[in-house]
Amino acid sequence: MATLSEHIDAGFGAVERMLSPRIVWLALAGGVLVFQVFLIWNHKPWADELQALMIALEAPNQATLLAWLRYEGHPPLWYWLLRTIGSFAEPHIVLPLAATLCAAIAQGAILFTSPFSRLERLLLASSQYLLFEFLTISRGTSLGVAVVVLALVAWRSRWFWLLLAVLPLVDFLFGVISGVFLLLKWRERDLWWPGILLWLIASAFAAWTVIPPPDMVNAIDAMQPLHGIDLLLHNLRGWFLKLGSIPLPFPGGLMAEWKAPVVPIASYAWILLLALCWYCTKQRPWHRLMIFGFLGFTLAFNLAVYSIGLRHMLLVALLLIALVWLARAAGDKPGTAFRVWIFFASLCGIASSLISTERGFSNGDAVLTQIEARGLSERTWLAIPEWRVPAISGRSSLSFVRPEEGCRFRFVRWDHKSLALENQSNFTAMLRHAVENYGQSYMLSDRKFAGFDPDLLTELVRIPPGYDGITYYLYVVGPQAPEKQNDLPWCYAQVTN
Repeated sequence: MATLSEHIDAGFGAVERMLSPRIVWLALAGGVLVFQVFLIWNHKPWADELQALMIALEAPNQATLLAWLRYEGHPPLWYWLLRTIGSFAEPHIVLPLAATLCAAIAQGAILFTSPFSRLERLLLASSQYLLFEFLTISRGTSLGVAVVVLALVAWRSRWFWLLLAVLPLVDFLFGVISGVFLLLKWRERDLWWPGILLWLIASAFAAWTVIPPPDMVNAIDAMQPLHGIDLLLHNLRGWFLKLGSIPLPFPGGLMAEWKAPVVPIASYAWILLLALCWYCTKQRPWHRLMIFGFLGFTLAFNLAVYSIGLRHMLLVALLLIALVWLARAAGDKPGTAFRVWIFFASLCGIASSLISTERGFSNGDAVLTQIEARGLSERTWLAIPEWRVPAISGRSSLSFVRPEEGCRFRFVRWDHKSLALENQSNFTAMLRHAVENYGQSYMLSDRKFAGFDPDLLTELVRIPPGYDGITYYLYVVGPQAPEKQNDLPWCYAQVTN
């Protein structure tokens, strides 16, 4: 009697035979590419995507750009790409152009040059990881994935070493992946010392660009004010939830919402991820060491430094795919566990893409529509908390006031922690201060504030969330107060030398 694994492999073989005619294969591969482009150009970017765009385009010079990036914790390569595209394209198409470029590289290489079967290529290209998370949402991750895929294609050429050196300039975790690749090259006794020197130089420069300034406030500290053992336990639990959201990557699970844990399996599906990593690397112990070492590194980093977000933890899946790619290129046989995984990842990718398209990813454009419809674009706008602002300012010329410091901003500067959010008394004091100094004004928030004097704070409208799960509220601050003209300085300085 055939085993379940044999039935699955037989099913894959049957579909593979159906894909053998060239016209069928090109039609399906082309369909995936067209769908990817459609998703990119219909995607409504959220705050983090627009934050990067504004930093890249609004910095007057490279010195200012690098100074601003120290508060972001990201090396400059993604920002340089956006800035380059912005030199000849309108701001509103810079992000989709950048994402299209990255997707063309990554998806083209997966569909037409990777060592997988045709069905496996289609499943990988349409997976939640590639189709949606990495290549529709336009972040530095999009660029990093494109470089990783190119490095896999160029594994046996000298071009690999240039691509290896590029990875640390994208993001810290891509720098860690480049270290994994370097160890694998060492294991293969295929080192090229000029390439290693180039990688060391690029890594040192990338590390220098992310040295935090003395006044930087950790984003997680600003959002989640925990300390000591409470913070440690919170980060540990969060790490397991994120791991549990990787193997079946349908955000939110039964309550579909991007960036939310996969309900109800996230609490224990990390076991499934560990098993997947174990079985996918069973023929290559060194690969197994690399993937579990990467997992251990993310755990240590979460506990000792910073809680890595789910979208960055998904790089575990990218690394596992890369390791299977290398093993398959070396002649290893297909693994059933890998095939089952990417089949479900493809279902998740298509489902998430359709939901995001129907619902709209971010509702920032709806917020802006409400502001403009009420004729409030020229009024004084406060923002508490600040981190949702780029979803609005990135689509307009609006700037927002940091009421506690009397300055204005368009993107988030991580040098401030609002004491107003600690309790209602502090918040009331901040509102009174704002009315006294700025007169009648308006406030953007992702929080529902209740129990305040209506002469001090009145809700204007609630904008329901998109697929990103963020609800926006617009308020009138001091509705009976006279209006004032407020010309405030910027919260962030420019560097002139």
